[in-house]
Amino acid sequence: MLKNCQVCNKVFAHPTRTMCDECYKEVQASFEAVKDYLLKNPGATVAEVAQETEIDVEVIYEFIREGRLSVIPRDAQLSCEICGDPITVGRVCRKCRSELDPSSAAPFQPSSRASSGDSRVRYLDQIKRQR
Repeated sequence: MLKNCQVCNKVFAHPTRTMCDECYKEVQASFEAVKDYLLKNPGATVAEVAQETEIDVEVIYEFIREGRLSVIPRDAQLSCEICGDPITVGRVCRKCRSELDPSSAAPFQPSSRASSGDSRVRYLDQIKRQR
């Protein structure tokens, strides 16, 4: 499937990515630089990381939101985009996420249809028996 890169708008083909190979490699190199710096300097601030790695602060915060960094700068502060409560990863807190999608907060419960005997697998078994 052909797509436009979300960074440079170049046309590319990839089934899952939203960036072309060149932009993807640049983002991965930026991530590796931030990760390596934080591993060597675990008490660093976001400003120090940005200055030393020459990577924009917003890019660093995006890595934190995505949950990709195992070591987070000591002054990194994320807040829920809905209510403003402090969070550690993502864009929305658990409370707001459960209000937006109640099914995500509820534990999974299998449907009663599968146990009633009319599931697709059982239907196929009945057809095979008839032959």
